Amino acid sequence: MKTKKTISPALLFISVLLVNQCHGQSNVVYYGAHSNSISVSFVDTNLSVSAKASIVADLQICLSEWGKGELRLWNEGDYVGYIDNPTRCPHYPEDMEFPEKVVSNGVSGLALHIPKNLSDAYTNAFAFAAANSNIVAAAYEFVAFVSSSNFVALSSNALPDYVMQKNMSTNDIVETADEIFSDLQKQTYYPPSILGFYYSQRGPSVSNLWLHVPSSINPPLGMDWLPFPALWHEGKWRFCVWDNWVQ
Repeated sequence: MKTKKTISPALLFISVLLVNQCHGQSNVVYYGAHSNSISVSFVDTNLSVSAKASIVADLQICLSEWGKGELRLWNEGDYVGYIDNPTRCPHYPEDMEFPEKVVSNGVSGLALHIPKNLSDAYTNAFAFAAANSNIVAAAYEFVAFVSSSNFVALSSNALPDYVMQKNMSTNDIVETADEIFSDLQKQTYYPPSILGFYYSQRGPSVSNLWLHVPSSINPPLGMDWLPFPALWHEGKWRFCVWDNWVQ
């Protein structure tokens, strides 16, 4: 598994909720292999300045590694182009599309179009994060740890604190630790989107809180992206494999 520098979980969490003061900053995101910049345009004109900036911060988390696409110009109705990224963002839930359409913007020429359904989803996610701040902060700490060399050096006995699987006991996980580590080390893990949290009936409880942990693997023919599942259970985030889990 490729390892990345550990990013401060507190810094990531603050950037998503935008506790810092950025009211005077422009809404701009950077994309592509050469860090091209583009403004962001919101359909919902009732969004507060802080809400817009929080959404932009989360968009940037998604684009920082995954968003290596290029700007394609065209003329189709109200849109003048799109950002050509992979078809599915690994940070987002399956039913949510990452914004790609580009509109004309009188201030900066071009802007990434943010539809109201997406900004509404972000507004709800920020409310969830505010009500569950400890759990959300723990999620960023978990991802930062599994992205670091410290996770690779974890002892077999400590692995059950980071991994669980249906019908596998703690002893089973310890006994098969080498195989589990080998599987987990094939991916590189990245900070999640605030939209990556979701509830599901899958898991050991009636209502389980899951998280899409963005990950990539580099096979011979190019980069593959996928969301890797983690579950909040007994006060910890763990990578979890459960029957009927679908990406």
